Formats: sequence, structure tokens, C-alpha cells
Amino acid sequence: MTKSPEAFKSISEVAEILQVDTHVLRFWEGKFKQIQPMKNASGRRLYRPDDIALIEGIKHLLHNKGMTIKGVQKLLKEKDASVLLRSDASGLDSVIASDEEHAGPDPKTKMALQNIRETLEKAKLLLKTEET
Repeated sequence: MTKSPEAFKSISEVAEILQVDTHVLRFWEGKFKQIQPMKNASGRRLYRPDDIALIEGIKHLLHNKGMTIKGVQKLLKEKDASVLLRSDASGLDSVIASDEEHAGPDPKTKMALQNIRETLEKAKLLLKTEET
């Protein structure tokens, strides 16, 4: 007997659907306040379809798009979790791309990159003088 698609699912069922371990779901629940499964009287987690869609979106961003946990947290804070609840997740790539286009390196990283560039240019000059 199969459950209705709208039925609540246990943590092990969600883990199987999303192909992640149950401890990963618990970890993400701690990292993303938007993940709030219901709990029954005995404290077992029960996931609604929207919970599963949200977690699936988070997994996609982390595993397929290479975003960091902090990056996904920032996206969810700025854009709202509803961006991950779209059934087709269309537009998600454009949201990510627009954030990446506008977010240049932070000042500390920019300074470090400039220092690396200068060091490499000096090394290049040294190599050129040794060749001649």
C-alpha cells in the first residue's frame, strides 16, 4: 500500500526519496531554520510535501550548484524560502546567477588576490631576466 503524495513522511522515507542519510536531514534542520518538520507526540519528525520540496531545493543548491551552507542561508534570508518551493524551480538559476554577478569578492579577498597577482608578476619578471 502506497501513501498519498500529500501524506506526511517519516525522516527515513524523506531520506530515501532525496537519497541522503537521516543524519544529514537532522543537520540541515539545524542549519536552515526554514526546515521545520512537524513532530508527533513521541517526537518523531513528520515531513509535509512543502518540507520535502524545500529540502530538495537546498540539496540541489549544495550538491549540484556547489553553493556553501552560508550561501544558501543568505539566499533563503534574502529571497525567502518560497523560491525553492516552486515545483519546477524555474528561475532559481537566474536568482543564483544574479547574486553571483553582483557579489564581487569581499575587500579582504580582493586585497589578497591583488597581492598574489603582484607576486606572480614579480616572479614572471625574474624568470624573464634569467632567460636572457
